[in-house]
This record gives sequence, C-alpha cells and structure tokens, in this order.
Amino acid sequence: MKINSGYANIERLAQVCVLVVLAAVVAPAMAVSLDQYPRLVELANRMAGTPGLNGEQIKGWFRDAAIKSKIITAMNRPAERLPWHRYQLLFVNSASISGGVQFMKHHAAALARAEQQYGVPTEIIVAIIGIETRYGKILGNLRVLDSLVTLSMEYPRRSKFFSSELEHFLHLVSEQGLDPLSIKGSYAGAMGVPQFMPSSYRKYAVDFDGDGRADLIHSVTDAIGSVANYLAQHRWRPGEPIVTRVIDPPDALQSMATRGLKAQTPAAKVRALGVPVSTGSGDKLGVMQFDGKMGATYRLGHHNFFVITRYNHSQNYGMSVFELAEQIAVATEN
Repeated sequence: MKINSGYANIERLAQVCVLVVLAAVVAPAMAVSLDQYPRLVELANRMAGTPGLNGEQIKGWFRDAAIKSKIITAMNRPAERLPWHRYQLLFVNSASISGGVQFMKHHAAALARAEQQYGVPTEIIVAIIGIETRYGKILGNLRVLDSLVTLSMEYPRRSKFFSSELEHFLHLVSEQGLDPLSIKGSYAGAMGVPQFMPSSYRKYAVDFDGDGRADLIHSVTDAIGSVANYLAQHRWRPGEPIVTRVIDPPDALQSMATRGLKAQTPAAKVRALGVPVSTGSGDKLGVMQFDGKMGATYRLGHHNFFVITRYNHSQNYGMSVFELAEQIAVATEN
C-alpha cells in the first residue's frame, strides 16, 4: 500500500507539471503549409528515390503533420533543469524500484544475455528503460512526425539536428515499413521502449529476439539488447565503477565541480585532498555537485557515468539512472 500511495503522489506531481505546461500554451496546432516551409519540399524531393518512398507521398505526410507550440514549450522546460532533489523524486522512488525488480525477473534471460554479450550490468539496462518509458508502459503520446517537423522548422536553436533526425525518421519508415502518421513518441521525437531518436534507432538497434527485425516499438527483448549495445558502442568499460559518493567533502572540492559531461579532473588531484577514489577509474574524474534537500552533495563521476550521459546529456539523468539501478540491485538481492 505504501508503494502504491507513493506512486500516486508522484503521478499527481507529474500531472500537475503537465497541466502547468499545457496551460501556458494557448495557440492551437497549426497545419503544415509546404509553401511556408520550402525545406520540407527540398527534403521530400531529395528522398524521392528512397526504396518504398516517393516525393509526393512524403509531401502528403508533411501536409498531414502539425506544428505544435506545446512541443516547443516542452523543449524549453525540460525536467532535467529541475534541482536534483526534485528530479530524483520523479524517477528514484518506491514505485520505480518495485517496477524494476519485476521487470528484471520477467526478462531475466534476455538481460543476462545482454550483460554477457555487451558487458553492461543488467540493473543499468533496467533503470534506463524504467526512466525512459516506465518499463515499456508509456511510449509517448505525440506523433513523432509532428515533433520532428515542429522542431526542425520552428526551433532554430537546434533546427539542424532535428532536420537530420526527420530525415533519419523517413529512412526508418522505409527500412522498417512503419506508418509515419501513427508512430508516437516523446516531444523530442524519441520512440520505442528505450526512446531512441531515429538516428540512434538506425545505428544502435539490434535484433536481440532473433526474429529478423530490430523492433524497438513492440519488442522488449530488442530494446534490452539495443540499450546494452548503445552503451557498449559508447565505450562502456565492464567491471569499472560508475559513481563514488563523497563523504565530508573538503571545501577545496567545490572549485573542481563541473556541469560538464566529461571526466576532466585528474584523479590524483582529488586524492590529494584526502578524498577516497574508487580503483579502476582511470586517470580522470568528473567532480559533480548536486542540490540536495539539506544542501550540496558531491559525487565523483567515473568514465562509465559519462557513458550513461550520452543517452541523455544531463548529470541529473545519469545520476538518476545510477541510483535507480543501485536500488533495484539491492532490492533484487533481498
């Protein structure tokens, strides 16, 4: 009952956040005019020779797309900007831990095979899927086409990136035989159980269930193998530490803290302050400061921590994956 009650509180918090975002959006969705967005016409013409696609068909899809201001609003207010103690509550809680334990038991064989093949701990794979889609239960409610068209045309700061992702999405439609008008995902255009962007889907998805197709939308087994493959391809180091907690941090450690996503502080420099550092961590670390309820806390991010942040470029995200995985592993052992 306590687990269900905690889950309900988190759900209510999430719903309030969503309502606040939606309340700020007063403009309705706007249908796409190809006259207004000639770059979409250029893309359709460029892809006209892609197997299974033709230019007029692609233009028809674009005309069916909608420019949605709430997507821009969501991009400008990501959860990752929340203080750590608030962000942590969204993902590291009794409901997510319980769900992770059940997911691990249900998919034990696939997870064990993924860890053996790619060297990524099962609890890390589980935590990522838990945070991304609540263990495959919530894949997103926005059409990927709408998200990518909106962001490529109306989000100048990252227009180049999302234009590339829109092109990858069309290739994926051709390669996978998908219906671009029905596939749903996140406001950023990520899709499937592991929430891969189209380019990552094409590059890192693997057929882990052996049915001849890498299907991240319907196959949890493929998702498990693909998450492991993604981390392995980004140079996960099996058996090495991820995070070291700092107890009683010296004042000098604050000056070393970074919001960056690379291990750039020499480990010897941290040890010289009398801070214990886990072995096998390489020559450099990332000193990170998090906003806890009782004040600042410090963590040392090792190489593998920053591999996790390649999935989502945020220290908060990486730490939530680590802590959720840690709690799932403890609960599973017990």
